[in-house]
Amino acid sequence: MRVLLAAIFVFGSMLGTVGVLETHFRDQQWPWWTKPLPAFAMLASLLLASVIFNRPGLRPSLRRKPLAERLAELELKGLLLRQPFQATRAFAVQEFEDEGSTYYIELADGRVLFLSGQYLYDYEPITDDPEVNQERSFPCTEFEILRHKDAGYVLDIRCTGKVLEPEITAGPFTREDFRRGAPEDGEIITGKTYESIKRERAAVA
Repeated sequence: MRVLLAAIFVFGSMLGTVGVLETHFRDQQWPWWTKPLPAFAMLASLLLASVIFNRPGLRPSLRRKPLAERLAELELKGLLLRQPFQATRAFAVQEFEDEGSTYYIELADGRVLFLSGQYLYDYEPITDDPEVNQERSFPCTEFEILRHKDAGYVLDIRCTGKVLEPEITAGPFTREDFRRGAPEDGEIITGKTYESIKRERAAVA
């Protein structure tokens, strides 16, 4: 989604520059110094888009330190949130666009944990690339989620229990679901049971 928005931003900036010049120099020949302006506008918007759509807090920096070092630093600063869970079963939801993998996970105390995001790709099974093939490693019966306390993004999931295969893969969320207010990543649902949520989602085509 960020890539698409960035592309729209860059394309719009270039078209906007051309539009302003067309309006200003209507029925006139463009001065020589205006001809490189669309290219400069595109370059400037590319640089600006790289900042806007990769702000700290929305996406962790691509120039990462080793995970263990980052976790240790955040721990010292009091910015590492540890969330331990015990689970009994889970089901998955198909992607609507590119929001990443999505799971409803039944916790041992009867509550339901909702997780959704591209970070979950790291724990999915891969079977079509011999160089990176891996087995499923999440969801599982016991795990700990490590989040950035302020920004909220997940840094790591440490599974210590048995891996749970999703019971079903339900249909994706619809625009109507999002308008009504779909759960947020990390939300714990208490007003509905796992079974009732699974029935609702399984009914989605």
